[in-house]
Amino acid sequence: MAPMMSATDSTILAPSSAVPGWTAEYAVPLGGPGHLLLATFEQAAIGIAHLTLDEQWISVNQRYCEITGYSREEILTFKVEQLTHPEDVEASLEFIRRIRSGELPEYRMEKRYVRKNGAVIWVHLTVSIVRSATGAPLYLVAFIEDITQRREAQSEASRSLSLLRATLESTADGILVVDLNGKILSFNQKVADMWGIPPEVFASGDDQRAINMALEKLVNPDDFVAKMMELYRHPEESSYDVLALKDGRTFERYSQAQLIDDVPVGRVWSFRDATSRRRAEEQEIELVQEQAARAEAENSQKRASLLAEASRVLSASFDYQTTLAALVRLAVPALADYCALDIIDAEDTFERIGEAHVDAAKSQLLREVARFPKSALTARHPLMRVMTTGAPVLEADITPAFIRASFAEAGQRRVVEALEPRSLICVPLVASGKPLGALTLVTSGSGRRYDIADLSLAADLARRAAIVVEHARLFHEAQQATRARDDVLAVVAHDLRNPLNTVTMAVSLMLETTPLERVEERRQAEIVRRAADRMNRMIQDLLDVKRMESGRLTTDLKPELPATLVNDTIDMLRPLAAGSTITLEAHIEDDLPPVLADAARVQQVLSNLVGNAVKFTPRSGRITVCAEHIDGEVRFGVIDTGPGIPAEQLPHIFGRFWQAKSDHRGIGLGLAIAKGIVEAHNGRIWVESHVGLGSTFYFTLPTATDKTP
Repeated sequence: MAPMMSATDSTILAPSSAVPGWTAEYAVPLGGPGHLLLATFEQAAIGIAHLTLDEQWISVNQRYCEITGYSREEILTFKVEQLTHPEDVEASLEFIRRIRSGELPEYRMEKRYVRKNGAVIWVHLTVSIVRSATGAPLYLVAFIEDITQRREAQSEASRSLSLLRATLESTADGILVVDLNGKILSFNQKVADMWGIPPEVFASGDDQRAINMALEKLVNPDDFVAKMMELYRHPEESSYDVLALKDGRTFERYSQAQLIDDVPVGRVWSFRDATSRRRAEEQEIELVQEQAARAEAENSQKRASLLAEASRVLSASFDYQTTLAALVRLAVPALADYCALDIIDAEDTFERIGEAHVDAAKSQLLREVARFPKSALTARHPLMRVMTTGAPVLEADITPAFIRASFAEAGQRRVVEALEPRSLICVPLVASGKPLGALTLVTSGSGRRYDIADLSLAADLARRAAIVVEHARLFHEAQQATRARDDVLAVVAHDLRNPLNTVTMAVSLMLETTPLERVEERRQAEIVRRAADRMNRMIQDLLDVKRMESGRLTTDLKPELPATLVNDTIDMLRPLAAGSTITLEAHIEDDLPPVLADAARVQQVLSNLVGNAVKFTPRSGRITVCAEHIDGEVRFGVIDTGPGIPAEQLPHIFGRFWQAKSDHRGIGLGLAIAKGIVEAHNGRIWVESHVGLGSTFYFTLPTATDKTP
């Protein structure tokens, strides 16, 4: 405060913010009531300003300066409207005009100021007029309060409320907010639409009226009320239930406590129309059940078909090794990713009868496992458990621990792990109460997991296989007799060779010495010569079979060109084909490498195959002999356009003395001899045939390497 000049004897004071020239008029006596008022003016928590009636500054307090950001000196040099936001100037001036004119004793408004730093603030402004004792207006007093934070909070609250309302109205759920007494505080249009209750009922806040209207629409109104009352008794709990409406709709009701500072103050009810979804779920469940029933029916049919096919395959021959091997192939991939069948032989060791893998690249691994000695299998191995107890084994999930417990050595375990087994069944082949062997089924890449139904099917297959083994053992004596017969035939064939040679030489001499004009004599001699040649071929076949059985079939292996082998055979047999008006042709891949072969023996194989094709191919048919290079081998093929071979005959076609029922020419040794010759060359022979489309006989011979002598 600064002392001012006085017109009286008393010392007087004026505000430090007073405008020079106004001192005498607005000064107050020192120490009097005015001094206290002046101190209050300076230290007030709100901004205070005094202005003349024509809006000239008289004084401002410190808070006014703090709010606006200007010093007193700066403010006292401004016009009032210079502090006001441009958009609020007109309204402020209008209010001041009305005060000066006496229309208003004061005015209050919220307006914006522009601070010295350019920031816009909101203030609550109160302006009133100070009058003399006679009522004459003296000056204006203005009070300002910074309400920027409150305005921002109100704006944020308004935005939040708008967002909440938009969210409530846009949600697919019906929302209802109540206090702890159930009074309705808020709702959205969706809840009114869902329940078919007029919005004004909810707007009235009367929850009982809304509840009564809802109860009329429910199938179980008592449950609805009971759940609601329970939640009102426990305001902190949440809930979910399903409501069935009389019109067939289904609502899901959710309830959540409304908390402020973790204290329940109300409850939010949410209703979701789940009619379509629940109907879809019910339909999906029905569909799944229907699909499961259909799948079960299909599985039953597949199982029945598999067992029927297994019975057909197993009953096709007394050669149980062939039929059991066929059973193994039948099980893959219908029942397993790979399969093996083992039989106990006389020395109480295992003999692998057949094995098959869905992945040909892993077949070699199966063969390695088959060569494991019996000592490699621990007592935990499924095969050992089955042979010991006679009980089937089901390992639904094969673990590394199971593999470690089943095999004695790490190397063996690595081979088995490479097969990636996932699930396993091992069932015994039992005859007369004693295990004869075991059938092992394993899943791998398919990811299939075996269950009891699969175990039952495998047991059925094993029972059928056991019957075959039993019959085969009963048939053993017949096989012994057959071998005795073969021995006799071999002796007979050998002993017939000398007199047959004599007959052949005599007939040849007769043909040479009989004049051409003696036609009938020459014709009879020719008949005898052909019969002798045929008998010689039969004797040779018998001797070849005997040599194969004794392991004495000799081959003189040399590098031979496949084209030469094929063309020489075709040239030799073309007259035979021409006599039946059959086209005989060759298709030989260019630049084929030589094969390691006994030329005479390979031509014997080709002759047997082509001769059979000529025998069964109708007139005007076609026979093609082909050769191609495949994976270090040359594959030969004899393709005919004959009637084809029925599937049930295929397992027996390379058997000795076997002939098709429709043909009994020959003695049934040609294909057996062909098989023996090919295998003596370390090759393979097989047939692919379709009834009505013809047959293709394939065999392979290894290619000759640079080291071949």
